[in-house]
Amino acid sequence: MSGKTEMARKRWHGKTAERGYGHEHQAERERRLRIYRPGDICAHGGEHMLWWPLNVARRFLDLPHNADRSGYLPGLACRRHNRGEGAARGNRMRGQARAWAAARRW
Repeated sequence: MSGKTEMARKRWHGKTAERGYGHEHQAERERRLRIYRPGDICAHGGEHMLWWPLNVARRFLDLPHNADRSGYLPGLACRRHNRGEGAARGNRMRGQARAWAAARRW
């Protein structure tokens, strides 16, 4: 096996609860959606979020984790910024793994 495949991060394909988005996460997200108001600030982007009725907001607002995924940031985050931040963090981690694997080749 090459170093690249050895260091690849495991990609989750399981159910939402197996990926850390179980009942507690969903309940907290729903609680925050109920107190969401027009003009609330996006936890990642920092801009004022648009206001949507609750059934639409459920599709466009996420509950943001902190960087080490041990808890949540205050408020909600728009889906674009929340998932973009997660993708950027994952890409940085994969870059570090590749750099380490390349350094270990003889």
